[in-house]
Amino acid sequence: MDDNQAMVEALSMVVSSRGHVALAAHSGEEALSVIAREAPDVVLLDLKMPGIDGFETLGRLRRMPEGEGLPVLVITAQDEADLESRVVEAGGNGLLKKPVDVNLLAAQIALHTATAEV
Repeated sequence: MDDNQAMVEALSMVVSSRGHVALAAHSGEEALSVIAREAPDVVLLDLKMPGIDGFETLGRLRRMPEGEGLPVLVITAQDEADLESRVVEAGGNGLLKKPVDVNLLAAQIALHTATAEV
């Protein structure tokens, strides 16, 4: 989920090219609705979005039955010293910095979707 349409399209292309179905949302509220309806294998979540931010979205997601064990990879351009620990504390499974390295993204998706299937 990302509020930047170009970023959503680029991430969707990477996800699709690796054999996954990409579902897009442009706000935290929309993301939670899509997750409840579609039960994805992994979530890519931006921290900066309109409405509720990524941390609030992640918190709400973790309180949903569908989100309890769902892998969430946080993607952000933010550059704070303690950001990675804050993401983990909030329930995120990984942090990727923008601009996103597509090979690293693909590897993280494969790692977390393989773990989910075991």
